[in-house]
Amino acid sequence: MNPVTALLFILAGTGLWLKSGGRTSEAKLLAGGVLAVGLVRLVGYVMDIDVGIDQWLFPTKLENDQPSFPNRMSPNAALNFVLFGCGLLLMDGTSAVRRRTAEFFALLVGFISLLALLGYAYQVNWLYGVTYFIPMALHTAALFHLIAFGMLCLCPSEGKIAFILGDSPGGALVRHLFPVVVPGLVLLGWLRLEGERNGYFAADMGTTLYTIVALCMVSALIWWSALSLHRTDKARQHVEAELKRFFTLSLDALCIIGRDGYFKRVNPVFMQALGYTEDEILTRPVMDFIHPDDREKTEHELARVAAGVSVEHFENRYRCKDGTWRWLWWKGQFLETEKLIYGTGRDVTELKKTQEEIRELNSTLQERATQLDASNQELEAFSYSVSHDLRAPLRGISGFTQALEEHAGKSLDETGRSYLARVRRAAERMGFLIDDLLKLSRLTRAEMKLETVDLSPMAESILTQLSQNEPQRQVQWKVTPGILVNADAALMRVLLENLLENAWKFTSKNPAALIEVGILETDGSAMGGYVRDNGVGFDMRYASKLFGAFQRLHSMIEFPGTGIGLATVQRVVRRHGGRVWADAELNVGSTFYFEVGNDKSKTPV
Repeated sequence: MNPVTALLFILAGTGLWLKSGGRTSEAKLLAGGVLAVGLVRLVGYVMDIDVGIDQWLFPTKLENDQPSFPNRMSPNAALNFVLFGCGLLLMDGTSAVRRRTAEFFALLVGFISLLALLGYAYQVNWLYGVTYFIPMALHTAALFHLIAFGMLCLCPSEGKIAFILGDSPGGALVRHLFPVVVPGLVLLGWLRLEGERNGYFAADMGTTLYTIVALCMVSALIWWSALSLHRTDKARQHVEAELKRFFTLSLDALCIIGRDGYFKRVNPVFMQALGYTEDEILTRPVMDFIHPDDREKTEHELARVAAGVSVEHFENRYRCKDGTWRWLWWKGQFLETEKLIYGTGRDVTELKKTQEEIRELNSTLQERATQLDASNQELEAFSYSVSHDLRAPLRGISGFTQALEEHAGKSLDETGRSYLARVRRAAERMGFLIDDLLKLSRLTRAEMKLETVDLSPMAESILTQLSQNEPQRQVQWKVTPGILVNADAALMRVLLENLLENAWKFTSKNPAALIEVGILETDGSAMGGYVRDNGVGFDMRYASKLFGAFQRLHSMIEFPGTGIGLATVQRVVRRHGGRVWADAELNVGSTFYFEVGNDKSKTPV
């Protein structure tokens, strides 16, 4: 091998290594050097000019190296270096045209070196030599084979190597047939030539034997290939049948769109949704079915999908055969290998109608809420005005009653004085009713602050205060510790005050009065509490009247009060998104349960 040829092989191998490592600039520099030396040597042969570029290394030894030919770089070797240099310069993973051109040059290098190898194997000089020039050396041809394969492997995920190493039936056939067919045919040709040259058989017999063996070998390989392709095709048909079943049975609309803007395939759900036949859909552009207001954004989305951007959520309207429009919600993806857009759509027309109805309902509710808020403000103003205006005549009644009693009290008999006392008590009761109405109204307007509230110490405090107000009574009470709820502390105190005052009042006839405050649990978690007493109780037939304002189940003479306490309790519970109920037995006692909604996802009123 000429020393310069050996040096070019070193440069070529180094260039391949640099290129595979991503160092493109250095690789191109070496490829340009290989190309330049090969081109100069090749031009010298064509122009019959001895430039001496292949004599730079060890010129003295080269003079006496070959008796019949001067040791120069052979023309076919120079051509291969030119092809290799061009191919390495063009090899670019981002450009398919340049990559294919580089692969073609690599295949030419491999073919020229294969001819040289066959020439040495069959002893045919013209296959590895060019006329009277020095021939390509055997190991030179082998190295050209190696660098040609290396250049093909620079892009293993693309091009011909990707095809050969891939999972396709064609790639599998190449991998299985090529290592058998090529060496087999080469070996058969060598055996034929050796047999003829050594006189084992004549030329006609050699040709016949070569043909018979080659036919048998090729026929066996063809039969094996056919069986392999048959099995592959059966598997493909099975997969296609499964995909077709899924395509047909899908509950969503499925379609395939080409880059020409036409549907290539649609499933039955798509046809049923729009009311067209398959031929009517496939023979018309996609945009013919799109609502005019949605065409611009649909074209934009299709362009994005074709550019490789997957669409996850896109809605547009399609014209049905009966002239109506249906909303479809799409998800699409572009497959580069097939140049097709695959889309799956869901009919959301009913959902859109429902959403529109909900929007209209929300708008109506908002209007009614505004009206209700205005009505509440008017009602609050009216309540304040009434309570304020009622207090003046009440003060007048109370004042004149007292004045009348002082002025004419001695002249009145017992009946007259009783009448005056009744008028005064009625005025006082009306004053209490007005105060309770104002308190109930304030509960609606009070701002709520939700926090974790422990009702146990709150209940203890209220019961202690009640006991101090009436020290002559002997009342026992039990309060369960740790009654924790998520609520407004001020409102919960109002609730407990009303429930415990009721329990205190309705146990006044029982000398062994007992009041109990406990936890109400639901599914193992505290949701509220209860207040139980052993007082007079009530008839459950009248339980529906308990929580109405001014509703009483006992007379004023037995148990005084305005009848507003339980209405207040219910108002507090409702503001917390909860509920209140009672269980009682006449002359045995009663229990009032309340839930205030510990679930923080519930919105308080």
